[in-house]
Amino acid sequence: MSDRKVIAVVGATGAQGGGLVRAILNDSNGGFAARVPTRNVNGARAKDFARLGAEVAAADIDEPESLKKAFEGAYSSLLRNFFLGALLATEGN
Repeated sequence: MSDRKVIAVVGATGAQGGGLVRAILNDSNGGFAARVPTRNVNGARAKDFARLGAEVAAADIDEPESLKKAFEGAYSSLLRNFFLGALLATEGN
């Protein structure tokens, strides 16, 4: 990953983020590398991405220092927010 620009993909263990990570990893001429920030670096999907060549980084929203490390040196990032889930949680649904 040394010459490639790193894109940190939050939510990579899900469908949309995972699709982007796979696309980055499959594009050998694209000039980009994938970083997968995740709470569980030992999870099955995180390990799968590591085997495919992604950099997996420990990151937890409740630990700001972990976020700094996970995004350090990244050229860009993809962040998704499931706002409907938060809305439903606050309404008691």
